[in-house]
Parts: sequence; structure tokens; C-alpha cells
Amino acid sequence: MKQWIIAVLLAKALMFGAAGQVMGATLAPEHEMQRLLLVADESIKTLDYADAKSALDKIAELSIEPEVSYFYFKGLVDANYGENDSAANALVEYVNRAGNEGEYYEQALRLITDLENKKAASTTKSDIDWSQVISSENDQYLASLKKLYLTSSDKNALVEHINGILKANVYVPGRIRHLDKNEGRVFRISTNSQDELVVQETDYTQSGNANHTLSRMGVFGVDPYVGSDCNFDRRECWLWHPVESQDKWIVITDNQKALSELSRAMTALIRQLQK
Repeated sequence: MKQWIIAVLLAKALMFGAAGQVMGATLAPEHEMQRLLLVADESIKTLDYADAKSALDKIAELSIEPEVSYFYFKGLVDANYGENDSAANALVEYVNRAGNEGEYYEQALRLITDLENKKAASTTKSDIDWSQVISSENDQYLASLKKLYLTSSDKNALVEHINGILKANVYVPGRIRHLDKNEGRVFRISTNSQDELVVQETDYTQSGNANHTLSRMGVFGVDPYVGSDCNFDRRECWLWHPVESQDKWIVITDNQKALSELSRAMTALIRQLQK
């Protein structure tokens, strides 16, 4: 009897130990690196450079050879923090490794050139150029976007930023999004020569068939502030229509950080079009 009790206790101990191992399971370093690269990519798109830097620092601690995109993201983050030499080194490393087939090849080359120009200017100009001093939060925001998307146009930077957020946060009714398939409600925005805001939606939710809709909105007299809301039971968030205030305008997945950035960028774009 005593031996049987001991055997039962040992079996329970083994079961609890196995459960603990399952609960404490971790990703292999190569998979953890991929997860952290996704975090860095999404954080950069929402201008959350602190989270992006944290993710990249964790990759450096994995003690494995980073994937080539790591060096591009590091270049962007270091440049944002004013660490221009470190940023240039990371971008050069990216170009040398990725070659001209790299996803960010041209962007990296442009940013390297930009960093070199800044370095040259800093060595030949000691006085403050007050024309370059950014005096408002909105100017800082637009400047960050133009730097991120390598453009001199406020409008183009905002359009590209908004479309990047929309692409990364497609609303899919199910719990799992299959990146290799066309699914969910896919939105994309643009502007036209009349400074109208054009919204294109491709809806794949109806039995996989694509249903395309296109809407245009004149911005004259429109309140530029774009409201937003979420339904977490349905795992969706959306922007309210600036004119038809009770209508859902643009729908994304339930990502509040992305929604907040989307609302901010759309508000800034409407203001730009109203100028």
C-alpha cells in the first residue's frame, strides 16, 4: 500500500512538472527572431520607435545571426534617435547583404545618402539653421513621416503611411489571417486632382469572391477630426465617416494602437487636402 501511494505521488509530481514545462515553453531563437522582426516592423509603421528599438535589442541578445531585414530596421530606428553613424553602418550592412534584390534596397540607399548629406552639412555649418527648426507637434509628426517614407511631400507621406497601416491590419472575420490568401476587407486610400479623398474597398468576405467599391469624399468644409471605435467581440475597429457620422468608413482588425495612428494620420491628411 505504501509503495502504491509513493507511486501515485511520483506520477502526480511528473504530471505537474510536465505541465510546467508546457506553460514555460519558449520559441526557438530563429522563430523568436521572426516574431520580434514583425514587432519592429509594425512599431515603425506606427512611429513607435521605442517598441521597435526594444524588439531589435532583444534580437541582438538571441546570440544568432540576424536576418538581413534586421539591419534595415535598425538603421531606421537609429536614424530616428539621431544616432546617424550607427544608422549608416546598419544600412550599409543591409545593402551589402541583401543586394539589389533586397526588399528595402532603394529605401536604404536613399537613407544612406540622406545621412551622408546631414553629416556633411554638420561639418560645414556651425550656426543653427532656424528654418529647419520644427516649431509644432504636427510639423514634427509630418517630418517623421517624410523621413520614414523618404519623400518631401506631406501628402504623399501620409497616404503611404495610412496604406501601410491598412495593409498590416486587414479585418478578417475569422480568428486567423492567412497572409498567402486574399481575404477579409481590404482598404486602400488615394487622392485625386480635385483633392478628394478616394477610398477603395475590396471585400473578400462573401464566399471568397472579390467585391470592389470606390467612394470619393470632398474635404471642403469637413471637420478634419476623424472619430473611431471598436467592437472587440467582433474583433474589429473602424473610423467613422467624417460626413455621414453614423456610418463605418474604414474597417481594420482590433488593434487599438494602429487605430489611433490611423485616425491621427487621416486627420492630418484631410487638413493637408483642405489647404
